[in-house]
Amino acid sequence: MPSLTSLLTEVRSCVLCAEHLPLGPRPVLQVHPSARILIAGQAPGRKVHETSVPFNDASGDRLREWLGISREVFYDAKQIAILPMGFCFPGTGKSGDLLR
Repeated sequence: MPSLTSLLTEVRSCVLCAEHLPLGPRPVLQVHPSARILIAGQAPGRKVHETSVPFNDASGDRLREWLGISREVFYDAKQIAILPMGFCFPGTGKSGDLLR
């Protein structure tokens, strides 16, 4: 069974879907073994892809407001893990990001 460190290295270097991603692969996630909260989301949007910071957009602002936590707490991987269902930005469709 792989360690968390080796699994994260594998995910962050993944290029499996590269030919289908308009901006190329850039897995965006935040994980630490001591995190007590896991936020599961959809694939990252364009702004998140560009910055490599999860929920670094208006949806992240709303989520942090709903949760009542600061950016500092939200982006402390030792407190909060962020794991998308799709690791990379899938591209843009007719009415928003594509779902793959």
